[in-house]
Amino acid sequence: MKPLLLEEIKNAVRAELKTELSKGLAQRVCTDSRQVQPGDLFVALRGEKFDGHDFLEPAVAGGARALLVDRSMPLTAALRDSKVSILKVDDCRAALGRLGRFYRRELLRSVRIVAVTGTNGKTTVREMIYWAMSKYKKGHRSPANYNNDIGVPLTLLGIDPDHEFAVVEIGSNRTGEVAALARVTEPDVALITYVGPGHLEGLRDVEGVSVEKVSITAGLKPHGILICGCDHAPTLDRVKALGCHVITFGLDAAADVSALELDLRPGRIGFLTNDRCRVEIPLSGLHNVKNALAALAATRRLGITSEQFAAAMRDFPGIAGRMECQSINGITIIDDSYNANPSSMAAALLELTGYQQAGRRILVAGDMCELGPTAEYYHRELGRAVALSNVDVLFAVGPQAAWTAQAALECGMGRGDIQRSINSRRLARLIKSSIRDDDVILVKGSRSMQMERVVQALRRYRGGRPRIIRAGPARELPAPSRQALVENLRR
Repeated sequence: MKPLLLEEIKNAVRAELKTELSKGLAQRVCTDSRQVQPGDLFVALRGEKFDGHDFLEPAVAGGARALLVDRSMPLTAALRDSKVSILKVDDCRAALGRLGRFYRRELLRSVRIVAVTGTNGKTTVREMIYWAMSKYKKGHRSPANYNNDIGVPLTLLGIDPDHEFAVVEIGSNRTGEVAALARVTEPDVALITYVGPGHLEGLRDVEGVSVEKVSITAGLKPHGILICGCDHAPTLDRVKALGCHVITFGLDAAADVSALELDLRPGRIGFLTNDRCRVEIPLSGLHNVKNALAALAATRRLGITSEQFAAAMRDFPGIAGRMECQSINGITIIDDSYNANPSSMAAALLELTGYQQAGRRILVAGDMCELGPTAEYYHRELGRAVALSNVDVLFAVGPQAAWTAQAALECGMGRGDIQRSINSRRLARLIKSSIRDDDVILVKGSRSMQMERVVQALRRYRGGRPRIIRAGPARELPAPSRQALVENLRR
């Protein structure tokens, strides 16, 4: 961040001055009193479990130059003696957004910003873009989980004016969030990764998700570019109706950026782009081909070639908890524990059905949260899809996953092949006694389910027999059947 005059901050956030205004500079913006450094502006945010106003004195003790507050309070002796500047606003979260937008407009005019939203793939695409671009240009990207009305402004405030590019992730779980954050970000390139069922508690249905994701255009610069996947026809029709410059990506040969000659193996995807460049990435899953195409479309707009993108992606490290494949002591663990919704669960299930090995395919499926009234439907659809697939064992974790287990049983999966657990902590204690050498275990569930506990328990498994993994299903599922078993999960 380029340091800002406190006078600039006061005007940008439209604050009322409660103490004398220091002539100094705010070196950084901080929302955690434990991380305050000398010269920081401390923003006293309020949440469900904390109130930053309770930590003003620790922030001052850490060296804060100014405090941004949204409620009145008596000045303690420590605050008076510190001569800290106190700026009062109506709402600290809204003020943080105003400050981020001011910083973007006034100090980051020459920085090319890509804003990424979508139901799935946001973080992977963000990291792919940053990984490829950073090999050739100086840039910045959102830290982990910085995709809401706090994280997006903080991401912008972390960009230096001499950066050449930045990648900002924008999330949403209720109507209006994407548009508001896009207006703060004012991207040069807006990217919609995928539209499907997710956060339906706040967005109602897939149509609502589509409208919300397309609203990223609310902040797009006048001559900006919108990049959109071609999987969801209503979304594509919606963005084309806007009249902005649209670039499409996907497996459809008609897409502007598409893939040919797919080569999918566990731990490795390969394809030929439609401009005849060979790309290989050390990741699993067809969905990651689409993620790579989205990232390629964006990086081309930022000034690197397909060949440069391909060279950079050969050693892409992947992201913890997202289709991370490990062979440990005779078993294979596919760690996709970071989060889950119906469409990402469908992609994970397809990946698991493609493994061939001597042992069993095991799906550990946690609750898919924030689905509102559709929760039972989607959990039951998952159970039906598992029963019709070549998955051998299902562990259903959480209260909503009970519907998954029941539906799998009703569709013919053996009672002995279905295990239930109320939470991941309890399953973590039990699962090691249930697995065998050569098993392939995929672990996935919503963030609140803490499925990483199961992964940690599996990593402590002590087996012994060597095993070989080859691409392709052991029990053959024709392509139409493989598609049918997950079709309803993606609607």
